[in-house]
Amino acid sequence: SMGYHAGLPIANALVERNSDGTERPLARDKFYVPGSLLRVSVNNAHPLAYGLPDKVDVYYDNSPVFRLKPDAALKGVNAVAWFDSDKPLHSGWAWGQKYLQDGTAVVEASVGKGKLFLYGPEIAFRAQPHGTFKFLFNGIYYGSAESVK
Repeated sequence: SMGYHAGLPIANALVERNSDGTERPLARDKFYVPGSLLRVSVNNAHPLAYGLPDKVDVYYDNSPVFRLKPDAALKGVNAVAWFDSDKPLHSGWAWGQKYLQDGTAVVEASVGKGKLFLYGPEIAFRAQPHGTFKFLFNGIYYGSAESVK
């Protein structure tokens, strides 16, 4: 993901460990979620989630899910939306949805003098998921906001 290449303390949450300790992506026979609505918890006190309820449905189609490393907050990386359940499916179907629990769906990170927003789910898919548009539009406003002194 872009966050990994930017050197952020995040990783892919949808992995399993090999016997030698290395990680590999989950196989499709363990995890597969095509075009479904999943419920995430939202930190709606965060500017990126302003105006959203504390739970929102996101359109998920084999999307990235992030795992924040322990030092993430110290490095200016914060979860804005995450999967707080082992059964987040709200509509559609999901194979292995338990692997989503505690994964992060939306991340905000300070990078240099700016901000980077990582959206795992498709927040503007075909202009249909109106419930998640606020993540996009808040990001446009918040990303260019300056501190008032």
